[in-house]
Amino acid sequence: MERPSYGYSAEDGHDPQGSPGPQSPPVCPRHPDRVSYVRCKRCDRPACPECQRPTSVGVLCVDCEREISRQQASARPRNAMGGGVGSRTPYVTYTIIALCVLGYLGQMVAPGIVEQLGLFAPFRALAMPWTFFTAAFLHGGILHLGLNMYALWIVGQYLEPTLGRARYAGIYFASVLGGHTAVYVLADPMSQAWVTGTLGASGGVFGLFAAMLIVNRHMNRDTAQIAVLIAINIVITFTVPNISWQGHLGGLVVGAAVTAAMFALRPRATPGADRQALARRSALLHAAVIAAAFGLCIVLITLKALSVLAL
Repeated sequence: MERPSYGYSAEDGHDPQGSPGPQSPPVCPRHPDRVSYVRCKRCDRPACPECQRPTSVGVLCVDCEREISRQQASARPRNAMGGGVGSRTPYVTYTIIALCVLGYLGQMVAPGIVEQLGLFAPFRALAMPWTFFTAAFLHGGILHLGLNMYALWIVGQYLEPTLGRARYAGIYFASVLGGHTAVYVLADPMSQAWVTGTLGASGGVFGLFAAMLIVNRHMNRDTAQIAVLIAINIVITFTVPNISWQGHLGGLVVGAAVTAAMFALRPRATPGADRQALARRSALLHAAVIAAAFGLCIVLITLKALSVLAL
């Protein structure tokens, strides 16, 4: 790293005739007009009060402090996606569960208002586009709510710390949108399905199931249990009446595709690489993956809407 000189004036040392000259007082490399007798304990350069960074065992200059910070950031542990490792408390999962519980309470208190504003139905989806997401916070009964929240809590405890909060939330909501997009695209405008409402967090939960399967496979962990769980839920989806198989499979496919793309685009760390720079690059690439998933859903919705208008 290039640094300013050690902060001595040009008159230090010997004069042109070789005779010793008077030594000038040390000056701060960043502020040559300021004399400083305080030196950085790491590089021994003078540091004026503005450039001093006090520590428990002495003073650092601003350059050394930044260099140490970069080194520490590069050595900081990273999660499976290359992001920083934070608290293991799954706050996003708890927030989604709380919103679902509040949504169900709203259904109990004012079912007509809450369901009219939040329920997803293909025939009115474009007029009420927020229902692509709000329907995931509504449920058809206490059993429906309890099963979805239990599954979300179990998966979230593991997956959110592994992926990081932002990526976890992105996969969940992309799966929710993917599930309702599948419902909208596959619904026949001439059938009862076009006016039938759907609700529940199942599309997002299925997306997290798929994400967990892919994460475990890439990390060489056991995938048998989650694969069996996905298989059982798919069987239930197609055998129990009044379950939106389109929403479940749509969420499953989107969750799998987004997670697989994240792993495929994750930058590989090589010896000596700047891990902090790699983490920033990983965050940008993964944000682009999630944005692409949202964009694809919007394109499919638009094409379906045009085909309906053409009828």
